[in-house]
Amino acid sequence: MSKLSLEETNYELIKAHILDPASSPLSEAKQVQLERVMSVIKVLDKNPIRKNAFMLHQQKYPHLSKSAIYEDLLLATKLYNTVHEFEWGFWRSWMINDIVDNILTCKKSKTDKDRRIIAMEHANLIKLIGVQPEELVDPKRSEKHKYYILIQNNHQEVKIDLDSIENLPNATLKEINRIICAGDEITDIEADEIMKS
Repeated sequence: MSKLSLEETNYELIKAHILDPASSPLSEAKQVQLERVMSVIKVLDKNPIRKNAFMLHQQKYPHLSKSAIYEDLLLATKLYNTVHEFEWGFWRSWMINDIVDNILTCKKSKTDKDRRIIAMEHANLIKLIGVQPEELVDPKRSEKHKYYILIQNNHQEVKIDLDSIENLPNATLKEINRIICAGDEITDIEADEIMKS
């Protein structure tokens, strides 16, 4: 049995475990750790905020200590790129350059085999250039902005920060609620105009 850590383990052994878990060359401890790390990376793909990923992983594995969960998170981010961290631009340009180099190399020889390779590489190039993932929504976008509630009463506009609402006394909150909910009543004529528009 090797005493290497999971990240130092030969990828062939990990591949053999994934292909045939019944006759896995990995030790029992490494199998369990690999399963946990794969679970964490799936959580990080859906929830890139580490605090949320920590809590979800803790729910799935309640017997783990906090330090073990942090180690799993650290190892997962070290070994695997999540959807949110993958550098699409770098790998896309690398693939385009590789395809172009193959095309240029094959153009020099002018054999039938190389012409077929050029055609395949052109098809690959068209596929690669044609598909680009959509920009992912920044999960921390709402944390970067301040949100305000604008209350207008008797032609006065008051701007209240959402964070400061929590600190207001109950009487003030009830008064704000009354102001928001109590609007001027409209006449039948105004209601007809609204319905027609």
